[in-house]
Amino acid sequence: MDKRNVILVVDDEEGVRELLREFLGKNGYEVLTAGDGEQALRLAGEKNPDLIITDLLLPKEHGVDVMQAIKDKHLLPIIAMSGIYKKDEIREQLGDVYIEGFFEKPLDLEQVLASVRTILNE
Repeated sequence: MDKRNVILVVDDEEGVRELLREFLGKNGYEVLTAGDGEQALRLAGEKNPDLIITDLLLPKEHGVDVMQAIKDKHLLPIIAMSGIYKKDEIREQLGDVYIEGFFEKPLDLEQVLASVRTILNE
């Protein structure tokens, strides 16, 4: 049996976490969730997911700080999402942090899935 790719979804909104967990789970992924930046950093270190999808505005640690900390320690691809920041503003918010994708909320789940599959070479 092939190993399922593990995706860590980070968002302070439970509805967004559950929507992505259910949708990505139905499409063959194992999905872990975190509700804040501290939990995301802990899970990234413990579980070593194949991909992280994270909101930018998180409690306890800003999403940009979380992404930078993860990139400093792990070679993990990251997709960012935001209901506040728009695509043309995202470079300014991220500074030097490289991400593999960005989506504005509300999310287009099919576009997210296509991006996930491309990043994971599926």
